[in-house]
Amino acid sequence: MRGRNRAGSQSKDSKLHHSIRSYFEQVSNGVYTIDGTDVHGWFQLPFKQKEILRLTNIQTALKLGSESSFEYFDKIKELCVKEAERNGVVTHRQKITIVNGGTTAVYGKKYGVLLTPQMMFPSVLTHEMVHSFFIGHSYSDRKIRVFPYALNGEYDDRYDLMSTANAYMHLSPFGMAGPGLNGAHLDFLGWLPMDRMLYFGHDGRQNYTLRLSSLSVAHNATRGWLFVMIPYDRTNPRNFYTVELRTPHNFDRGIGQASVLIHRVQRAGESYYSVLLSQAQDYYELTEGTEWVKFLDVTINGRFQALRVSVKKVYATDADITISSTFSPTECRLGEVASRLKEPTAGIQHVCLDKDREIDESDLRRQVARQHFYSDGKTFGANSCRTGKIWRAIDAYDYVCVDPKRQEEIQSETEHQVERFNQTSSDCTDSFFPRAAFSGDRICVSEEEKNATEVDNAQSLRHLKYFEFFNGIDTVGP
Repeated sequence: MRGRNRAGSQSKDSKLHHSIRSYFEQVSNGVYTIDGTDVHGWFQLPFKQKEILRLTNIQTALKLGSESSFEYFDKIKELCVKEAERNGVVTHRQKITIVNGGTTAVYGKKYGVLLTPQMMFPSVLTHEMVHSFFIGHSYSDRKIRVFPYALNGEYDDRYDLMSTANAYMHLSPFGMAGPGLNGAHLDFLGWLPMDRMLYFGHDGRQNYTLRLSSLSVAHNATRGWLFVMIPYDRTNPRNFYTVELRTPHNFDRGIGQASVLIHRVQRAGESYYSVLLSQAQDYYELTEGTEWVKFLDVTINGRFQALRVSVKKVYATDADITISSTFSPTECRLGEVASRLKEPTAGIQHVCLDKDREIDESDLRRQVARQHFYSDGKTFGANSCRTGKIWRAIDAYDYVCVDPKRQEEIQSETEHQVERFNQTSSDCTDSFFPRAAFSGDRICVSEEEKNATEVDNAQSLRHLKYFEFFNGIDTVGP
């Protein structure tokens, strides 16, 4: 289960509202926690810098952001971890190493995060930790280089933690902190409730006003949609524009004002990327009374397909927005030929061809997929299931993919809790066990059902339709 290790309700009694623990608790809405973290103390390495450089086979001076600097600090992490283990420390798969020299903050899959004293503040540490969730840096669509070693637009989604150093941080007792994560990252991690994410057009409506709620506050403090996906690519339902609201609350308090943001999520190479769209040369925000319009393709009839998002009213933690879309996955585009079928097949009457020619099987399959663009989307977003699977949905954050029949079996277990749960001991009665589908799941089930749940969890990543690194050229896994 990607990004989940607890039940999914935000604690109300966190004592350190600016801490790393509090950051993940608030931004994940209680789905993820760093509880159980151990601090092992300081260890002294028996090496000097020149010796470490020699071990790394680095001959040149280190330049921040260069490949050689990453190799150098990776070697330091390796040496530190091995020194700790030599002293009897049992390390976790996810590690954070702090060294008392240099200026850097880096993450590597094998040995985790490394920080130096100058970089020891919440924004940087949480940024590097989020890299371990298979997320890269965040981007805007501007053709600018924020840092000399960055790509165009890299580090320029200022509303997102993964643009740290250029993001809207705020001063906390522990140094600069925040902001939260953009909606596309929260979707990827499973930190948004499925019943408050909207795949626009799925219900057949293409023009209406809705209430959008802020991602910056606890989910139970609002009731509107938290994340809207607007498709634009008939060949890939995972390519879409997103709409989210951010407000100056909690770890987003560095944001200047309530802002509606538009991102484009699109596949590039082997990964999907989210890109914050600029509304003018130097700002990205939609505010009350403004709108965003995107023209797509021209249809065979000479009509533009277009998307429009209009911000009608902004409140403290909500906004009323109107969305309209004339996107149609089945309409032929200008330059294509709409070839009519002699007999309707699988619900389609025409096929869009690149030129006037005979229709083949691949043309039919492609047009059928476009015809079922919305109806086949039983699940949506970054945690879409493979064909034939649906979300287990024990709660609104449970994105484990299972067969529909299996989902029915799982959800029926709640009907038997009166006789299976001992109110006096607050435990399951004899012959039944806590299901523990995730931390905090106390539903009492048979041993057979508990084992089946463990199998569901173990196989969960195999059934994801999109299981790849997000916002970067990298791979998932160790």
